[in-house]
Parts: sequence; structure tokens; C-alpha cells
Amino acid sequence: MLTNLFVRVAFLTLLAGSLSIGAYAFSPWWLIPPAVAMLLNLRIACTMAKVDRTDILFAVLFVPAEVFMWVRISHFVRSWSRFLSRKKVDNWAMQAKAERGGGLGHWVPLVVLVAVAIALAVIWVLVGPLAQSSILWVGWPIVGVVTVLQTLMMFSKLVRRQHGFKV
Repeated sequence: MLTNLFVRVAFLTLLAGSLSIGAYAFSPWWLIPPAVAMLLNLRIACTMAKVDRTDILFAVLFVPAEVFMWVRISHFVRSWSRFLSRKKVDNWAMQAKAERGGGLGHWVPLVVLVAVAIALAVIWVLVGPLAQSSILWVGWPIVGVVTVLQTLMMFSKLVRRQHGFKV
């Protein structure tokens, strides 16, 4: 999950930075990881016992799976932040509050993400052009290497034998 969070946030940040200084150059290589992810999602969907059209569409469409991944990432970050802060939480009371329609806790990850994005944008504007291009020069290869490793792991799951198991 941390790798997924890092790749997504770093990619979007570097993309925004590149666009802001006119240094963006489209590379079709960046289409390979989403394609491998969609194929892996399709393979997993096909192993389900009662697969239907919506399962297949969810697997092959990029947006629903990406939204689901962001939801998983937000739950991951929220649970680990609670654990690391050692904050005592009454989960039963939170569940009852959520069932009543109260509470805005589910918006916290989005609010934090927007605040971080605004802070990064302000910092980006404050640093000079040399620092901006240096950040992009170092950042893109790091994100590229992590993405390649992540894609290779997905590809290995895609091509390994399935042994006929159904979910």
C-alpha cells in the first residue's frame, strides 16, 4: 500500500510540476503499468465463481479500480496513523455514529491530501527554476524505477499458473 501511495502521489506531483514549467513530454511507456493492472484485474475477475458483466467492466475500466485503490489507500493510511499515534478509539461508537449518518471522519484523508497538495504547490512556486528542474530530473527516474518494479510484480502474478482455483 505504501508503494501504491508513493507511486500515485509522486506521479501526480511530478506531472503537475512538469506541466507547470512546460517540461512535460508524453511517453507511451507510462501506459504499460495501467494496462498490466487491468489485465491482472481481468484475470482475477475471471476466477470468480459467478462472474458477470459488471465484474468484467470493473476489471477492464481504469477509473473504478483506481477509485477503489484510493479508498483502500485512505483506509490504510488512516488505520496506520491511528496505530502509530496510539490514540484510543471506540470503534463501536464510531460505527454507530456512521450508521446514524453522523461524523465526517471519512473525509479526513481527502482533506489531508488536498492540504498537502496545496502546500506542495506553494513550495513549488517559491523555489527557483533550477531547483524545479532538478527535482524533476531526480524525481522522474525514481518514480520510473519503482513503477517498473511494481509492474514486474504485477506481470509475474499475471503469468503465473493458476491451478484452476476459483474464488
